[in-house]
Amino acid sequence: MTAAARKAFEEAVALENAGNLDRALVSYLKAQELSPDDTEIAYRTASALLQTGYLDEAQSQLRRIVFAEPDHLNARASLGNCQLLLGDMANARQNFADVLAQAPDNRNALYGLASVLLKEDKPEEASVPARRLVELLPDTPAVLSLFADTQARVDQKAAAIAAYRKALKADPDYGPALIGLSQTLLLRKRFDEVIELTIRASERAPADPLPLDLLSDALAGKGALEDAREAALAALKLSPRSIQTHVRLSSIARKFGDHGAALKHALAAHDLDKSAKEPLNALGAALAALKYSNQARSVLTAMSRGDGLEPAIRELVEGLVVAERKSPEAGPVSSPATSATEEPSSDNPDAAVKIAQEKETKQEIQHQESLEPVTSKKLLATDGDQLPNVLGLRRQDRS
Repeated sequence: MTAAARKAFEEAVALENAGNLDRALVSYLKAQELSPDDTEIAYRTASALLQTGYLDEAQSQLRRIVFAEPDHLNARASLGNCQLLLGDMANARQNFADVLAQAPDNRNALYGLASVLLKEDKPEEASVPARRLVELLPDTPAVLSLFADTQARVDQKAAAIAAYRKALKADPDYGPALIGLSQTLLLRKRFDEVIELTIRASERAPADPLPLDLLSDALAGKGALEDAREAALAALKLSPRSIQTHVRLSSIARKFGDHGAALKHALAAHDLDKSAKEPLNALGAALAALKYSNQARSVLTAMSRGDGLEPAIRELVEGLVVAERKSPEAGPVSSPATSATEEPSSDNPDAAVKIAQEKETKQEIQHQESLEPVTSKKLLATDGDQLPNVLGLRRQDRS
């Protein structure tokens, strides 16, 4: 390393230690230009590129280092992290495994391998490196949250909750722990705690729609549908192409009796991903709520076959949305089919057939809804507290 390169390198290290990573990267690049064959400078430059989001450049540089020095474990682990962020799971997993074969307690590789295995939906395998990390770093929020993620995915909810809480004790504003604990408690219908946690998460990361989606589910679980809809609309504003948020809004609107909105959001979700089943299920439920049982049945049948939405059904839905918008106070549009509550006449066998079809369709809708996550189920509030005010949500007095 030349004197000029060392001066630039030391300046870069000082800037990085001071938290000024962008300026540090400039100095690292200058040092590397002055001393292109220095491995230490190359590695620190690659690390700065990785941390500032220049993933392709970081990967290229880390590959050169690993090729020149195969036993440079820090560079290999960083290369694995870079590949993980780029979605190259196979190569990331291999690099982490290679590092751990030589250094079983390499923390970077343990964390990376657990993360890859979680993304590959292998939580039991992921729990092994995650548990070892907890032994090495028992009070680190990121490590505790990663371990909690593995436990939540293998149905060890109590262990997951304990780990999330320990992470939040170390750092009350740690986002992944707030989200992970919210998701786990939501499955246990502990809605008040979820509301408090998701508000904190949303305040910490106001541009992230996920806390608002979870908040909406918790509010809906308490029966606060207006507030649930407002939270979901706020989430949709942040992520307009979110299929799940459109489906959530369709479900909430249907419970409100706002059939036009229920149809509109379900159709919007379907248009975003015509292969997804959830939007078609929501659309079928919305049509059934309007007593369009035959059309609802057609939608559900098409969904089970993997077919798309029939043009005639789309035309009907679009027309109903317009009709509902023009007549917001009007009740549901009458279906051409006989109401399920009518008794069949003995001399009208067609009516009996229609009633049987309508009942069968209703049963199908109920079955499909039973498969929805618990987060969309409605459960009335069990306490007398007002919900906390957040994002201007209108609160309902339950006293």
